[in-house]
Amino acid sequence: MSLSDELASFVVKTSFEDIPGETVDFVKHLASKIVAAMLYGATTRAGRGSAEYVRSKNGPLEAGIIGAKMRCSTEDAVLVNGVTAHAAELEDDQMPCATSDINIFPVIFPLIETRGLSGKQVIEASAIGLEVMNRIGMRSISSQGITDLPFFGVIGSAVTAAKALQLTEEQTGWAMGLAVGRAGGYIVNFGTDAHFVESAAACRDGLMAAELARRNLTGTRNLEKWLREDVWRDPGIDLGPITADLGRPTWRVHETWVKKYPCCFLTHRHIDLMLDILKEKALKPDRIAKIEIDCGPVDSTCDRPSPIDPEDARFSFQHIMASLMLYGEIDSHHFTWDMVKNLEIASERRKVTVHEKADWPKEFMSGTARIVVTLTDGEVIERTRPKALGSPDEPLTEDRFQELFFKYTRPVLSTANAEWVWRALTGLEEIDRLDELVQRLVYPE
Repeated sequence: MSLSDELASFVVKTSFEDIPGETVDFVKHLASKIVAAMLYGATTRAGRGSAEYVRSKNGPLEAGIIGAKMRCSTEDAVLVNGVTAHAAELEDDQMPCATSDINIFPVIFPLIETRGLSGKQVIEASAIGLEVMNRIGMRSISSQGITDLPFFGVIGSAVTAAKALQLTEEQTGWAMGLAVGRAGGYIVNFGTDAHFVESAAACRDGLMAAELARRNLTGTRNLEKWLREDVWRDPGIDLGPITADLGRPTWRVHETWVKKYPCCFLTHRHIDLMLDILKEKALKPDRIAKIEIDCGPVDSTCDRPSPIDPEDARFSFQHIMASLMLYGEIDSHHFTWDMVKNLEIASERRKVTVHEKADWPKEFMSGTARIVVTLTDGEVIERTRPKALGSPDEPLTEDRFQELFFKYTRPVLSTANAEWVWRALTGLEEIDRLDELVQRLVYPE
């Protein structure tokens, strides 16, 4: 059986009842994170601009855009949801490949309206899309300058849509093949709106691939050739791990690392370390002489001493560490024009030096993150961390997910509405009709 056939069979034959309970819970928690991201992301410049773009098209009013208080075509709703999910910089990624849930949930929510999906069907399609995407994208290609997230994410989007649209095994195989032709994304776009648009386009194109396959348009069924020759450029690579134990516990969905801070994931290990140091030593900025950061050759893309705009600041070790020194936390309001231009932050940024470890693997989150804080009295504090809190080795509790949901929806939802939405998302499998949930998300109060 070919790789395409085996994956398509898994997609079509797997039902909600086949998904382990721990995976159901984790998928619901991820959904809560990305719903919060889409709600907040709709308030950003990128979110507003993409909504204005689709509004100008005057298309059919088929589905709502989360947080935007407007309706548009299904494909356009998926596109804008994809932008807003990423613009909040709260996506959750498998590492080191960085396949992400922001290629899943922006697709499934508009399909709730157009397909009348139940809560169980939402979890089912989302879990299966995540599983296939994480398996196909288990090996990073970031060393080629390619962003894994949209590159492999388009297949996750296609599979999620294929399951929701109830495609046959043959059509599901075609959908994956059609999605292959839309794979793309480049690290050079980090820190710009193009980074968001790349993943959003993957969401839209994944849906398009599934819709075309539903109408019997064909795509390659030779994923082996694509992966070996075009993607990983290793004709002899063993593809067996992609389907090994497929459908058995523990699902590869659980390889997803959960993002806690609204900035580039490549900085999160160092944020965890710095927060621990600040708490332990009760440090104020005037006690800190300098901060030195060790990171790998891909993570060093976040060596940005003088960010030029708010999005660039989200990818700046220097800006993030300066914010931590001054405010003791990191939140969305630290990435605004006022903060980029803030003279205090600019002064603290100059204390931060990034050391790229060229001999570390050329992939996301490579090596062991290291931070060295030198105090004005000469004391040196050194900390290391191989993985961020929220990785599979240190998973977040439901209480922590709830805390993150309320933190990032606070600017958008009233407390009562946030509590209602949280209960609905965490009890999703109990809800047959999701009309009220969609209404509350599209037109937040």
